[in-house]
Amino acid sequence: MITDGRKDRIAKSFSSHAGAYDAAADVQWLIARRLAERIECSRPGQRPRILEIGCGTGFLSARLKDAFPEAELVLTDLAPSMLERARARIGNGPRYLVLDGELPDGLEGPFDLIVSSLAFQWFVDLKGGLARLAGLLAPGGRLMFATLGKKTFSEWRDAHAALRLPCGTPEYPGPDELPWPPGFGHALEEDLVRQPYADGHDFVRSLKALGAGEPAPGHRPLSPGAFRRLLASLDHGFTATYHVLYAEVIAP
Repeated sequence: MITDGRKDRIAKSFSSHAGAYDAAADVQWLIARRLAERIECSRPGQRPRILEIGCGTGFLSARLKDAFPEAELVLTDLAPSMLERARARIGNGPRYLVLDGELPDGLEGPFDLIVSSLAFQWFVDLKGGLARLAGLLAPGGRLMFATLGKKTFSEWRDAHAALRLPCGTPEYPGPDELPWPPGFGHALEEDLVRQPYADGHDFVRSLKALGAGEPAPGHRPLSPGAFRRLLASLDHGFTATYHVLYAEVIAP
């Protein structure tokens, strides 16, 4: 597991908010459902081995269990409390592992299908993580994932820029910037999900309820006064864009 402070903070934050996650995760549920529909069309075989990275409380996992009842499911997450919530949702059939998905040490491949919904944006080394996961695929296997793209939270960034304030939202890749593993096929679709919030404070509160408040590396929080000015500029309704990349890596 990567042991830098940022990854530790991410794990602790999601673990501490696991109990409130489902109530705040409307967009996450929607994206997991749309990814599941794509996965269900992939037809990985009658008794596939399926690995999920960052299963959270089990939104996608439940769909996998229903769609592939004969599959061997291995469900992993960086945050132990999230993994326990997934177990409570799905039961004891799958194998559950606390695991940093970008360093899948100890996992025994091959897998016919590796999936992930909104976990890869937390990777420290996306290029290396994708390559390591692709190396666990069986011949003809697929790595199918949803992650956040470059236009995510563009309105929030614009609000900071208008006040000449630094924004702590992490930088996400554009559709042409994903570091595809060499020697593997790939495919990509993108979508824009626009989620309304009552105001800027409601948006911030929603992210914190998810445990997703960790800023970009090196970002220093705004002063209380600057943060109040930012929220005051967004007190008449606020819509946040989630730029979703639905990606597929295909083993030869």
